[in-house]
Amino acid sequence: MILNKVDHLLVQDIITKIRGSKINRSNFRANMMELGRFMSYEFADTLEKKSVTVETPLGISEGTIIKDKKNIVVINVLRAAIPFVDGIMSVFTESECGVIGAWREDMAPFEVNLNYVRIPTLDNKIVIVADPMLATGNTMNIILEEVKKHGTPKRLVLLNVVSSEVGINYLITSNPDIEIYTCAIDRNVNDQGYIVPGLGDAGDKSFGKPTNK
Repeated sequence: MILNKVDHLLVQDIITKIRGSKINRSNFRANMMELGRFMSYEFADTLEKKSVTVETPLGISEGTIIKDKKNIVVINVLRAAIPFVDGIMSVFTESECGVIGAWREDMAPFEVNLNYVRIPTLDNKIVIVADPMLATGNTMNIILEEVKKHGTPKRLVLLNVVSSEVGINYLITSNPDIEIYTCAIDRNVNDQGYIVPGLGDAGDKSFGKPTNK
């Protein structure tokens, strides 16, 4: 298991903005896209690279390419991850994309429902599961169980914006093969299953509160 907290100053500046209760939807989505880009840059540094030579108009230059650039699958967890994934895929432009529609019930024990799954073959792929919030870890654990039905990834990576200590510890125990990248780690989860202080419901802050879930 790998746990990487992204502490870049620009990232932490954005986290501070999006935590605010008065941020409007447009700015929240734009900042989530930016976080997707910044986290992708951080993750890209862990990918395998290869030294090559390239012919310029004036000679030969040494260069570097990313070996696995075309071997990435990004899993978009609807609906909260939509702007976040837009940022990720603006960096990994040649990646494939899978989609999982997941929602949890509002009352304990917060049963999880998967109502839409479209995932390509994942054998020997670098799989990035993108979801802004990692609270109890229960929803993500079920998502990862579904992901693993579609093949055996080369790497299984979770990108979160805000995570809880409880959720991280739960996933480490149930999925020791995963890598977790997050921008903030908060201590508490309340009785409604929300991270405290967190930032609220990322889906609602991006798109508005639905009439039902």
